[in-house]
Formats: sequence, C-alpha cells, structure tokens
Amino acid sequence: MPAPASAMPSIFISHSNQDNALIKPIVERLREAGLGVWIDYETIRGGAEWLCEIEAGIARCDAVLVILSGSSAASTWVKRECLYAFQLQKPLLVALVADLLIPLHLINLQYCDLRAPQGMGKLLESLRALLSADHAYGAVSETPLESNFFPYLAQLPQGEIVALVARDLYAFAQQNADAVEFAGRRRPGFHARLQVGERRATLFSVWAYRRQPAVQLPLSRWAKTFGIVPVALLREWRALLPPAQRHRGTMPLRCLDRADRLESLKAILLAAKRQLKP
Repeated sequence: MPAPASAMPSIFISHSNQDNALIKPIVERLREAGLGVWIDYETIRGGAEWLCEIEAGIARCDAVLVILSGSSAASTWVKRECLYAFQLQKPLLVALVADLLIPLHLINLQYCDLRAPQGMGKLLESLRALLSADHAYGAVSETPLESNFFPYLAQLPQGEIVALVARDLYAFAQQNADAVEFAGRRRPGFHARLQVGERRATLFSVWAYRRQPAVQLPLSRWAKTFGIVPVALLREWRALLPPAQRHRGTMPLRCLDRADRLESLKAILLAAKRQLKP
C-alpha cells in the first residue's frame, strides 16, 4: 500500500478526462516510485465543488505534471490549471503521449516523451530533479511573447530555419520600426509598427502558421489607409517567391533560407518604410 500522500512529494496530474484509461498506468508507475499523486477522478468527492477542489489540489501539490495529448492540448481546463500553477510558482513538467505540437503556453517547459522506450524513466528522473532543486520559473503564457514565440516556431515544419529567419526579422524590426508587438492566441505572430503622423501602420508581420510560417506585407491596408501601392517593390517581393505563390502578400519563411534573399527582403521593407513614412 502506498504511504500517505503527506509523507511523500505530491504530483498534481493535469489532464483531459478523455485520457483516463491512458493515464492510469502512468499514475501507478509514479506511486511505485514513491510519489504521491493527486488526480481528479480519485480525489474529488461526489457533490464537491469542482473548481475549489482543483484549486486546493494545485495549492497543496509539490509539482504539476501535464499529460499532453490531443484532447488535453485543446482543453481550456488544462490551460487554466497550468496558468494557476504558475501563479502559485509550482514546478511544471510536461509528459508527451501523442504526436502533436506543444502548445504555445507550454513550449518553454521541460518535457518528457512517454512514447520513447526510456520515457517513463526520464520522467521519474526529471520529476525528482524538479522536486529537489530550486528553479527559476519561466512564464507560462497563452499569448505570444518573445520568450515563447521562437521556441514555438522551432517545432513547426523546417523549424530550425524558420525560427532563425524569424529571429533575424525580429532584430531588424527592433532596429527599424517604432514598435514591435506580439499578438494572437490561435495564430501567434509579431508585428513591426510605424507611427505615421497620428496613425499607426504595420510595416510587416511574421505569423506562426502551423503548416507554413510566413512574413506578410499588409498591402491592402497600405492602399486603403495611406493610398500607397508600391508597384516597383511588389515586383521585387514577387521575385523572391516561388512561381505558384507570386500573387500572394505572404512569403514562407523557408524562402528566406539564403542570406542574399533575406537581405533583399530587408531592402524591400526599408523602401516600403520610406514610402509610408517619408
């Protein structure tokens, strides 16, 4: 019989109830390793106020383990539990049990892949290290920030290239725009803004589209708001695009994997800035 939960470190399991059958063997392994486990389907009494019990479970635990599956990644409750745990400065660890992208708000957390042969062993080792050390807690945020946006990009298709290009464009925006803003929960991105008189103009945006991260020029807004249609620049822009995409105002970041292409784009952006803000 396991020792009482008060005599051992307690792990709060954040998960989707659709995964209960999958989670039970994980819970058993944690207990066999001498860890206490708080999980809702065992702990919350019938008729209990669910939210209060969840909050109390997180407050009393020593660490939070997020079981990341397709259903838990889409769960509002799992997201709230993570954010609440961060507010209480609880250590968080992710256990990956499905082939999926790690959500933006979890991307900076340490994770273990339980599908790997040594996944459970690494999870136990990581939990013990987490419980025995003082940690600097990284922000858990469901909105894009400089700290989580680029790691999120890095896991997308051709992630190493697109994250490198995006960081370069971010540095360019910091040097040449009046402001750089991150935004978008479902479609994370950052925007290089210019102050044009009393109005603001977007010079360009970088979007973390899941299939194909891209840089975008807001051409229709330039035309509608400022009466600018930079025909010569558009020809240069389209020359950087693959033939099938030359009618678009978005450019896949993977198209900028060569230094000369990236510098050509920067020259286009600087010329556009001069037209928007003479």
